[in-house]
Amino acid sequence: MRRRRVMHVVRGFGTGGTEMMCLRLTRHWQKRFDQSVVSWSGAPNTLEAEFRGIANVTLEMASAGLGNIARGAWLRTLIQRDKPDALLIHIFGHPHVIAAFAARSAGVRALAAMAGNPPPQTVAQRRHWSAILAASRFLRCPVVSCSKAVERELNDLGARMPVGSAPIPNGIDDDAIAAAVDAARNVRSRSRPVIGMVARLNEIKDHATLLQAFAYLRGTHVEAELLLVGDGPLRRQLEEQAKRLGISMQIRFLGERIDVLDLLGGIDVYAFSTTRAEGFGIALIEAMAAGIPVVATDVPACREVLGGGAAGLLVPPGNAAAFACALSELLQNDERRRRLVEAARDRVKREYSIDVCARRWEQVLFPASEPATAMEVQCAS
Repeated sequence: MRRRRVMHVVRGFGTGGTEMMCLRLTRHWQKRFDQSVVSWSGAPNTLEAEFRGIANVTLEMASAGLGNIARGAWLRTLIQRDKPDALLIHIFGHPHVIAAFAARSAGVRALAAMAGNPPPQTVAQRRHWSAILAASRFLRCPVVSCSKAVERELNDLGARMPVGSAPIPNGIDDDAIAAAVDAARNVRSRSRPVIGMVARLNEIKDHATLLQAFAYLRGTHVEAELLLVGDGPLRRQLEEQAKRLGISMQIRFLGERIDVLDLLGGIDVYAFSTTRAEGFGIALIEAMAAGIPVVATDVPACREVLGGGAAGLLVPPGNAAAFACALSELLQNDERRRRLVEAARDRVKREYSIDVCARRWEQVLFPASEPATAMEVQCAS
C-alpha cells in the first residue's frame, strides 16, 4: 500500500522559525509519510543539508530569477509529477495563494497554509491581509495560525477565516533538546553569567530594548555577558548602538548558527525582547525545554506561550528598565529560577511537543485519520 505523500512549501532554507518548524515536522513524519520540501525562493540554503539528511525526503528549489507566477507554474508541474496527497504551505501571503491555486488546479485535495505572524496595523496592509484570507476561502485553503494570539488578530480583521482553519502552536522535540543542552552544559567552563537571545535581527524583534536593558544591568555592577544569535538587516545598527552604550566588549553577535543547542547550554537566562508583531517565537519554547529561565516582552504571543507569566517573567514592551530588573532578579535568585524552569518544562511537554503538534496537523490535512488523543483535544481547546 502506497504511503501518503506530503509536500511542504517553504520560503527558503534559512534558519527562521517557520523553516525550523518545517524541519522538525518533516523529521517527525519521516517514518509516516513520503515527503518533499520545496523552496519557493531558492535561498538562503543554511538548512539544506539538514533537510537532505532526513529519510524519504526530496528537495526542490525554485530558480532565484523566477517571479511568483512563474514559480506557481513550476510548482504545479512538480505537483503533477509527484502527486502529493497534501500540500502544507509554510508561508502566508501572495506565495501561499499562488501555491494553493497551483495545488487545486493540479487536483490536490488536502492543503493548508501557516500564518506565523499577526497582521500589521496599518489600514492598507490589513485590507491586503483580508484579501489574502478571501482568496484562501475561495481556494478552500485553511489558514493555520501558529498561536491563539495570531488567530484572534486574524479574526479581528473582520474577514471570515477559511473552513478548517484552527490554531496549531509550533512544536519541538523537547526531550532531545533537553538532553543536548544538558550535555553542552556539563562541559561548559564557568565564568560570568550569560544572557542570550536567539532571533532574527529585524523589526519584528526588539533587540534595541534588550541592549539598553543590558547597559542598565551593567550600570548596577552586575557582571554578565550577552549573546545574540541570529542575523538580519538591523545587525549594523545594533552593533553601533552597543558601541554608543559602551557595552560592545560584553556582547557577542554570533550571526546565524546551526549549533543553537550547544549555545543554549552556555546561557543562564534567556531574554526574548520582541514586539506585538511576534507570532510565536519557537526559540522561546526551545529555551523553556532547555531549562533556561526566561524574561520576555509582555505581548500576546509571549503571554500565551508563558502561560500568563507562570512559566517566565513578562515585562512591558519597550521598557528597558523593567527588563533589566527582571534579568537581575533571575541572575541572583536561584529559587525563582528553579520554579520557573520547572513550570516551563512542564508547559512545553503538555502544549508544545512535536508529537502533539504533528498530530494536530494530521487532523487538519487528513481529518478522517486516527483521532487525536484526549490530551491533544484538551490542549487545542
